[in-house]
Parts: sequence; C-alpha cells; structure tokens
Amino acid sequence: MTHELTERYIYAVTRRLPLKTRGDVERELDSLVSDMLEARCGAVTPEEKDIRIVLTELGPSEALAAKYSGDEGRALIGGEYFLLYKLVLKIVLPIAAAGIAFASILALLLDGGPETHAFVEIVTVILRPVAGAFGGVIQAFAVITFIFAMLERGKVSLGSGDFLAALPPVPVKSERIKPWEPIAGMAWCVVAAVVFLGFPQVAAIGSFPADGGGGWVPLFNVPVIRSLWLPVALWAVLGIGKEIVRLADGRYTRRVAIVTVAADIGIGVSAAVMFLQGRIINLDFLQAVAGMFDVPLITGIFTHFNLFFLGIVLFALALEMGTVCFKAWRHTPPRSPRTPPGNSA
Repeated sequence: MTHELTERYIYAVTRRLPLKTRGDVERELDSLVSDMLEARCGAVTPEEKDIRIVLTELGPSEALAAKYSGDEGRALIGGEYFLLYKLVLKIVLPIAAAGIAFASILALLLDGGPETHAFVEIVTVILRPVAGAFGGVIQAFAVITFIFAMLERGKVSLGSGDFLAALPPVPVKSERIKPWEPIAGMAWCVVAAVVFLGFPQVAAIGSFPADGGGGWVPLFNVPVIRSLWLPVALWAVLGIGKEIVRLADGRYTRRVAIVTVAADIGIGVSAAVMFLQGRIINLDFLQAVAGMFDVPLITGIFTHFNLFFLGIVLFALALEMGTVCFKAWRHTPPRSPRTPPGNSA
C-alpha cells in the first residue's frame, strides 16, 4: 500500500508536468520508490523513517520534475517555477495575441478615417492588427516574466533541509483549483489592459441621426484613459500575480487567500483612482445616449457610469475575497496543538 508521504511526493513532482506524461511518471516513480524500499528493508515492512530516507535520496520534488521535463538548468527561472512559467506563456500569449488582434481590427473599423489609396488601406488593415498583437505579446511576456522572476528570487530557505515537510497534500476534488480558471484570468488581465490603453475606443455606441451623418461615439475619454496608464498597469500586474499563485498552489490555501485579499485591495484602489474621475466618461457619449433613450433610469446610469462601474468592480472583488477566504478556511486542516516542553505523548 502506498504511503501518504509517497503520494504527496509523487503529486508534487507530477502536478506541473504535461498531462500526457503524468500517468507514466506517476507509475515510474511509484515503482522506483517501491524498489528502493525493498532494497533497503528486504522483507521487513518499511517504516516512515525508511520512506523519508528513500525520498530524500531522490531529491527535492521540483528538481526531479525539472529532470523529467528536460529543462533542468536551462533557465534563470528554475525548478518547478519554470515548468509553471512555460505553461502560462504557452497558453496566455496566444490568447492575448488573438484578443488584441481582434480589438485592433474592431478599432480600425470604428475609427474609419479619411479615404486613402486602396493599397494603403489594405496594408493598414493587415499591419495594424499584427503590430498590435506583437506589442501586446511582448508586454504580456515582460509582465509574466517579471512576476515569475520575483517569485523565484523570493524563495526562502528555512535551513532545515527537510523538504519533505513542505510537500503539499494531495488535494481532494472540492478544494482543487482547475488550471483553466487562473489561466483564463491571466489572459483576461493581459487583453483588458492592452485594449484599455491601446484601443479604448472599441467601447462605443452608434449615433446615426435621421438626417444623416453620425458614427461611433466612444464611451471613454480616450486621452484621460491613456493618462491613467499606471493604475491600469497595476491592476493588470496584481491580477496576473494572484492568478499565478492560484495556479502554483492548485488548491485553496492560506497563501492563496492572503495573496487574493492583498491583490484585490490593490485592484480596488486602482479602480477607485480611475473611476472616481468624472472626466473618464466621454461627454459626447452621454449626449448620444440621452438622444437615443428617453428613459430617465438609463440616462441616469450612463450619466454616472463611472460610479456604477466602480460599484460593480468593488462588489465583484468583495465577493471573490469572501469566497476564496471561506474555501481556504474550509479546506485548511487545523493546526496540531504543540506539546509543552518536557512532556511526552
């Protein structure tokens, strides 16, 4: 029968490996540990101290995972962080590129502009989405690399040498965080930040009066939005950072709860800095809404849309903090009481 400590060790090794290889690695490690215990103990039933000695000989789980992935010693971001780093880049960057390219095309269609030579228009339609997607990918790569570099740099050695004590427990189904959830969150943060700063005019309403003319009127005051690049960037970095921690832990832990609360407070402050400014809403947009909808409720919502949107953001953040803290508390085992010095069990 597999020992609980062995299960935790195998889980720690395989949880960052590609899905197609996890099963083979699990079986190989299980067989390897069994063979090493048999060679050490013979016909005697292994005790926990024997299992700890065997697992210590195999080495830290992140180092063994790097060996199985073939990435050992090949990056500044090493060990288990590098496996996670590769996974995030592999999934988030293509999503960010596609989303930003779509936003570029939409912004190009909404902008219109003076008529030019057909060849120039074709080149613009092709190059502008490509350039936008490339720039967005570079920014996303820089932000993700910076966060992972900070995680790698911030690793603290407790000096005990007992890496087995830090092995994560194998989570039950109800406490696991599905990998696609934080990955989708990171992709959304990247796309939203780049679109918000680069193409805020895509949030627009059509104003086409009966006497002709009109066009698309953007919701936001574009120059004001772009002047608020710092809180937008901070919002994105904090959002990506908390999602990386969720992906790294893979379950609701105290660390996930603490990071989520800290990041959401920072995001709430950034949102307040942005949306407490009435100038962020385009006055032409408010006039267009008033002309299209003669309904006081709708007109009132859009007149104070900055406060309305801020309220939605703060409510969503509060709901997330409460949910994550509850799940972390629910799935965190109680601490064992310490035995007073001099007493024996």
